[in-house]
Amino acid sequence: MNKESKKVDISYIAKISGFSLSTVSRALRGDKTTSKKTADKILKIAKDLNYIPDLIAKGLRQKKTGTIGVILNDPNNPFYSEILKVIDETLTENNYSMIVSYSNWNLDLERKNIITLISKRVDGIIISPIFEKDKNLKILIENQIELVVIDCLSKFPKINNIYTDNLLAGEIATEHLIENGHKKIMLFTFTKKYSLVKDFEQGYIQALKKHNINIINELIIDSPENSIDSGHDTFLKAFSGDIKEINQNFTGIVTISDLLAVGVYEAANELAISIPGTLSIVGYDNIRFSKSLNPPLTTVHQPRRRIGLESAQILLNNINNEEKIIKNTKFTPYLIKRGSVRNIT
Repeated sequence: MNKESKKVDISYIAKISGFSLSTVSRALRGDKTTSKKTADKILKIAKDLNYIPDLIAKGLRQKKTGTIGVILNDPNNPFYSEILKVIDETLTENNYSMIVSYSNWNLDLERKNIITLISKRVDGIIISPIFEKDKNLKILIENQIELVVIDCLSKFPKINNIYTDNLLAGEIATEHLIENGHKKIMLFTFTKKYSLVKDFEQGYIQALKKHNINIINELIIDSPENSIDSGHDTFLKAFSGDIKEINQNFTGIVTISDLLAVGVYEAANELAISIPGTLSIVGYDNIRFSKSLNPPLTTVHQPRRRIGLESAQILLNNINNEEKIIKNTKFTPYLIKRGSVRNIT
């Protein structure tokens, strides 16, 4: 009987190799009690026979599937893709795989993703939720899913939260412009119903109040989406409307993401507005290509690798150990000075 006509399982590998079932099993799962010579021989036979582990059967025996669910908000934001890369690397090192889905800031889609992952019996979920407290997160809690929340501080008790201090980020960005002589500063955000946006705006307001600078409501602009195109279109619209007539002499702009900042760069180029000659700008996230803009973007750094690494490590610990980790990890953002801010004092 050849390998094409028979399902290759552990018993078949044991028969071909001449080793016992227990020895083959240990070798295939990387158990170090098996000698390297024996393990190498078994692994070569398994590879030659195109052996595929039966993860479902293994999961049923161990009550684990070896898979992690990841739900993020925005598939187009490099901030999330860089976090995802670190999560994937950490899971792979620990013989786990992941199933990734995106909510696109849609509550119904987020709920559907949660239910799908639970039905697939994932061992745990890392989620960047749309809201810090809603029915979707409650589904995970009620189903006793091992959970790590990233990118915000959830309002539910006994949940691991890993996030950046968004309020401090807004304050740092605004402070930098103020220190360089700017007093009329636009804040460019997106929908305020999200906690990270509200926190960032509060940091902006806090910095202005600290320096006794008037808050001009017309200079707080909301983009419909957190994207380059939306940033471009919203800035063009804002600049051609009341902003231009009432506050056309604003000299600085703080954006809640580097993506919106790129949109502003594109719009400014079309309007023949010089950066930083006429308009200084500070972004948030420090995504990879922010330093490749012309001029390179001054931005506030978020520790993406640390967020991804810690979220994966905590989740794996809580899946595999009785002693659970429960903590709030708030990372401190910091300024990356580049060429998009001019001193006008």
